[in-house]
Amino acid sequence: MHMEFVVVGVPISNQSAGTPALQAWRAAVETEVKQCWTGPPLMGNLKARIINFHTGDKPSLDLDNMSKPILDVMQQIVYDDDRQVRQAELTHVRIDAPFVFVGASKLIVASVQAGNEFVYVRIEDPIDPFPLPK
Repeated sequence: MHMEFVVVGVPISNQSAGTPALQAWRAAVETEVKQCWTGPPLMGNLKARIINFHTGDKPSLDLDNMSKPILDVMQQIVYDDDRQVRQAELTHVRIDAPFVFVGASKLIVASVQAGNEFVYVRIEDPIDPFPLPK
């Protein structure tokens, strides 16, 4: 794992371009990224894990719209080009769902316990060779 962070709040889609909500979301992501990553941009291929812990039966946006602003903000900070992200695991999970916490990231556990909607982001090395589905 190279890094992980949490952004408290509901993710905003790039389709909300020019809105104060998207600008605020991107700024919140950037603040968290810069607190976690102080080194030079990573080289090589990467994997992103993004989990939206939301309330209610339906998440506020779809998976691809959730990930795009986050991956874009990390460009030029964590990696040079978001095309380096060759694998992505994108998930929506109700924050009040039953969880097995054994072995879970301490950051996720603490954030779930706080009870606020949040997005968890992790950048790690990709699985290589990539296993094809059976």
